Amino acid sequence: MNNGFDKAIETLEELSGGTGDLQQKVLDQLAGRPNASRKSLINQVAKSFRDERLVMVLGAGVSFEFGIPTWNALLQKLMIKTIEQGDQASSILAQLFTKVFSPSPVIAGRYLYDHYKQEEEQDSFVFEEAVRKVLYEQIDFTRESPMMREIVNFCVAPGKSPNLDSIITYNYDDVLETMLSKLEVNVPYKVIYDVGMNPRSGVLPIYHVHGFLPHKGKLKAKNKITLGENIYHKEYSEIYSWSNIVQINKYRDFSCLFIGTSLTDPNLRRLLDIARLQRGDDDVFHHLLRKRYDPALINKRLEKQLKQENIFPKKELTKDLNLTEIAKSLIGIIESYEENDALSFGVKTIWIDEFTEIPNILKEIRTKRG
Repeated sequence: MNNGFDKAIETLEELSGGTGDLQQKVLDQLAGRPNASRKSLINQVAKSFRDERLVMVLGAGVSFEFGIPTWNALLQKLMIKTIEQGDQASSILAQLFTKVFSPSPVIAGRYLYDHYKQEEEQDSFVFEEAVRKVLYEQIDFTRESPMMREIVNFCVAPGKSPNLDSIITYNYDDVLETMLSKLEVNVPYKVIYDVGMNPRSGVLPIYHVHGFLPHKGKLKAKNKITLGENIYHKEYSEIYSWSNIVQINKYRDFSCLFIGTSLTDPNLRRLLDIARLQRGDDDVFHHLLRKRYDPALINKRLEKQLKQENIFPKKELTKDLNLTEIAKSLIGIIESYEENDALSFGVKTIWIDEFTEIPNILKEIRTKRG
């Protein structure tokens, strides 16, 4: 093992009482990581696609290149709108509020829903209209997105072989639908975002399970969205809601590829658990594209933390620490932790170093022959 790492471990062990087991704990954590190669995992996804058993599950990351804000950015911008009073001073104050205090997304979502709910007597869609305005305020459908282009390529042959079973998206936006409408060939698909909206045979279903806010047109009762803690709690309690049923069925009966999303949403985790219990075996796996942690960024965070916090009572002990090696070890532990957490839901992780790798992975899945 690297001498710098040995020295770092010895120093940390001295500070922790000289137990001598810290190094072994780190090694045990790293040894516990699943060891499937990326190539073999991609082959598994490609086989599911050839067998027409692949469902693509999309998160906010797939629309980001077109100017759609991330989840946290969307909430922060909506918070600013509720504080602003139309003058420059209140606008600056609103922006400072979100930057200084960084309100919890859970609390912010609940506050926003309650805030706009008070105005629904005059306009029953004031909340959805407010979200739509912020959602599309920086949209640019002319931007080039290699990842979205590859996702669209999966959609161009519904009814033919091979093709996707369906798409599940947690996004409100219609970026995917807009890109499909720009194709020179007709792509039969159906946007589904409420109960009673069923696809015909030979049509690709696109399920917006958290709601759908198209960038044009008048909003209707079916355009209600899931945002806010109270709405999520309702989702938990209504196990037979259309969106829960769709997700359970797909997660139970098909192989899913998660793109641009994580497994932190409590309802998603619950539904994956239910689906796995109903499936009753460990042979069917989903796959998640997940970016590795950046060693340089973690090294900077570690250095900053050591300077700010009084972790080392004897400052002279820190001079021999190899922060680079410690950062790598910490990354190994957190990636092992996240990988095994995903595996507990039947989801295998395909690690990538950069998001720019995703288009090539998708193309490999789509074009690979058995």
